Amino acid sequence: MKQRALIIASIAGAAFFGAIVANLVAAQQSKPQAPANVDRAAIEQIVRDTIRDDPSIIVEALNDYSANHVKDTIRSNLPELLSPESGFVSVKNPSAAKVAVIEFFDYHCGFCKRSSGFVQDLIKNDPSVKLSFREFPILREESDVASRYALAARAQGKYLELHFAMLGETGVITEARIKEIAKKIGLDVNKLEADHKNPEFTKYIESDRRAAQEMGIDGTPTFIVASLDGEFVDIIPGFRPEDVKSAIAEAKKKR
Repeated sequence: MKQRALIIASIAGAAFFGAIVANLVAAQQSKPQAPANVDRAAIEQIVRDTIRDDPSIIVEALNDYSANHVKDTIRSNLPELLSPESGFVSVKNPSAAKVAVIEFFDYHCGFCKRSSGFVQDLIKNDPSVKLSFREFPILREESDVASRYALAARAQGKYLELHFAMLGETGVITEARIKEIAKKIGLDVNKLEADHKNPEFTKYIESDRRAAQEMGIDGTPTFIVASLDGEFVDIIPGFRPEDVKSAIAEAKKKR
């Protein structure tokens, strides 16, 4: 079992057979009281025989590699994903925040609408959570317009109000409907309309699209849960609140 696990780890960290063997040789040489000259030929034969007898090792190793690659990509993108300049960040108690929850969403996504109450509860009830909202309009052209209006609402301190109000709507959220919603919740509609044309918003949305592609995110909602130091990272596609809660609990342990 240990040999199988070591081979899987070596495959996950190497692109070619020679590199796999080199990883295994290095692992053997690092063991206490290991012989000075490890028999490379013997290790090569062990690798060949093990893979031949259990080809699923390759699939498992590739899955491990893919998962680790995604997590490393999330870690490298974490500062931008938590930036209040390019998105919106809500945190009940900044000094108590230990865990980041990052949501990629679309205003026309049915499961994003279903997750709305869960997200609001996180904001209200867990001071250890910093929640970052990332605009990911992928379902229709009106989603892009809605995202720009949401980002524009930040200037009036009404992002969350407009965000959740739009998620509470059914059907297509047209620009005319957005203005009606904005008026109801006390936004200056003329200022909002002017602000939503900010060219910076295009950069923010495109940047999130690129980051999502790098991280393998292709649907909404997608939640990323991470300890603020990046030691713990997990990605939960779809509306799976219990899995998000479990990931938050694990992230807290890492801090």
